[in-house]
Amino acid sequence: MENVPESVLYEGRDLARMHEVVAAQLAPHRLRLLGKETGPARFRMSNSGRDVALYHMSHGADVEIRPVTQHNHYLIHIPLAGRSTLVVDGEPVTTAQDVVSPGQRLEIRRSHDSDMMILRVPRPVLDRAIESRGIPVDQSVPVRFTPAVDIRCPGSLAWLRMLHAYAEAMNSGLLARSPLGTRHFEQLLVHGLLDSQPSNLSESLRRSARHAALPSALRRAMTYCEEHAGEPLSTADMALASRLSVPALRAAFRAHLGTTPLMYLRRVRLDSAHRDLLAIAEGRDDGTVTDVALRWGFVHLGRFAAFYKATYGTAPSRTAGLRGYPETARSRSSCG
Repeated sequence: MENVPESVLYEGRDLARMHEVVAAQLAPHRLRLLGKETGPARFRMSNSGRDVALYHMSHGADVEIRPVTQHNHYLIHIPLAGRSTLVVDGEPVTTAQDVVSPGQRLEIRRSHDSDMMILRVPRPVLDRAIESRGIPVDQSVPVRFTPAVDIRCPGSLAWLRMLHAYAEAMNSGLLARSPLGTRHFEQLLVHGLLDSQPSNLSESLRRSARHAALPSALRRAMTYCEEHAGEPLSTADMALASRLSVPALRAAFRAHLGTTPLMYLRRVRLDSAHRDLLAIAEGRDDGTVTDVALRWGFVHLGRFAAFYKATYGTAPSRTAGLRGYPETARSRSSCG
């Protein structure tokens, strides 16, 4: 199959002109030369599809770039050659690959031999993908990803391989012949980013995945339960949130989950207590088993210990690494 060349947006040694073209496609920025030019600058576009745009960029010189903070899209930087460093909101990113979210301040340095692939995902596209999973989107606050992409994580590595496959398929001309295939591939990239890269929405996405195959009324009850587990709740409260009667809600829990609403609530609270006990064990929090039990509505400590051991196979004090349960607390400094 004959390859289809990328669209060349700029190629030459006029970095001022390159600056203008990049600003129009991505974001206005300040560009500072850190050394002599050693080759031509190039800015190419593999695709500007309905959902994403894919670019390749090289400056032919050591440069420092400070983009104006933008609020309209997410940028994923994938180095192909040379050296590149990124500082996001004053914090250096420790991995070569990164995700930049709307509203973040950037400082970028690239070597003269760097070649960078950049995926641009408009914020409305990501928001639609989130809403398709039944998760409300707060228009005033964008989803904020962890900038560093850890390729030691199998999900992140698989997503990066999918992005390279997308670039290869686009440059081969295959996707140009299949608009529907392009659309599906782009949706895979967007949803894969949500699932593989940690963000402030990760817990909501995990809940959505667990609930996806269940009736909507039951999902509403489960979500309400999980979001309000630290509050006094009754079956009637959950039924009101689900828009079902109490008997109908109980029947739905029995039919689809094999449990009752209150037993489900207890498991949600146990899971929350388990996470808090692990945080104590790992030094991310302080407290006692009693503190954790009371926080999640377990006022009878003996029953809490029995429920916990039946679920996790060990005592809560052992999970937390505490002795003298339930009263002894151990204070630890956080790892930094």
